[in-house]
Amino acid sequence: MGKRKFKKTVAGTAVARKKTEVNSKENATKKTAAKYKIDQLLDKAQDCIDRFEYEVAQKFCQRALELEPDNVRVLETTGTLLLELGNPESARQCFGRAVEVSPDTGYSKYMYLGQLFEGAQAVQCFQKGIELMVAEKEAKEALEVAAACASGDGRTISERDISSAYCSIAEIYMTDSCFEENAEELCKTAVEKAIEADGENPEAYQLMASLQLSQQQTQLAKENINKSVSLWLPKYRCSQNAEEPSEQIDPLQMCPLTFETRMAASKILIEVEEFETASEILEGLLDENDEETEVWYLLGWLNYLQGEEYRGNARYYLRKAAQVYKKTKCEDKPLLKHTEELLVELGPGEEEENEDDGDCVDNSVEDNMEDEENWETDSEDEERMDH
Repeated sequence: MGKRKFKKTVAGTAVARKKTEVNSKENATKKTAAKYKIDQLLDKAQDCIDRFEYEVAQKFCQRALELEPDNVRVLETTGTLLLELGNPESARQCFGRAVEVSPDTGYSKYMYLGQLFEGAQAVQCFQKGIELMVAEKEAKEALEVAAACASGDGRTISERDISSAYCSIAEIYMTDSCFEENAEELCKTAVEKAIEADGENPEAYQLMASLQLSQQQTQLAKENINKSVSLWLPKYRCSQNAEEPSEQIDPLQMCPLTFETRMAASKILIEVEEFETASEILEGLLDENDEETEVWYLLGWLNYLQGEEYRGNARYYLRKAAQVYKKTKCEDKPLLKHTEELLVELGPGEEEENEDDGDCVDNSVEDNMEDEENWETDSEDEERMDH
């Protein structure tokens, strides 16, 4: 006897369809819940990173990775955390995986990789990041959308973002890839594109000035560094001079340049003999951090360069540089050596020449510095020299 064949009834088909619909809804609900949980974990992780609570942030990132190891946002947030923890190799792996998962959307991972790689690899990363930034920006402008990026980077791309990326490429050709063929030409092209993208970016003009100095085009360098400084120093100066509490603004919010970039600006200004502006910038840096040896040294150096009238100022700042060098256990030996040489050349001040003990500065600077515990009470520290 043959096996009995059953026909699917209309009711049976309807039940099956209903079960499929229920399962689809359940799966969608689960995915939504998982997505919501991932976003919650990453929001908490980012909040902890912002508060420098890296160990707690690490736990949230680890849990998110367990749930969705190939989620681009998870990978990027984890990579950012690893950078903060001083683990660039693992961070590079995270950003590299994010590129594999989503190579043509989201520029942030390429910006990070550009900082983690060197030479040609770094340039390629920055160029890809710029390509994605431009594409995303144009797409937003076409749709008149000012919300989050289509890639999920979470903010609107600006001309400054694109300009800064070109600046990063230019810096590579000034450092890691400076010996490559056409390095100067490629550097100049990158800086010109940075200025074209954002004509108000002070970093771009500063890089142009640095390039022109290396080419011994001093006058052009002077024009560009002055242009750069004019784009940020006036506002920064106003924030420092605010008298009323209601007018006080965080100086860092008024200046788009980092501490290191401003110090580099002062070096260029010294090179083109814009001593007054260089001095103002360096004094501002001291207000932020008076334990940076190089800032004291640069103030001493620029005063030394201005001749006999400024010898007292030069001596003061150079002594301070040596004191801070010792106090902070700085390891820049060439800087200390030059400081010592300048102090020997400057000789003792009038007050030292009249001292009965006959101590002179032409001995080792470190041997003649005041004890570390007394340097903050030195009468000279109460007020900086006029210059």
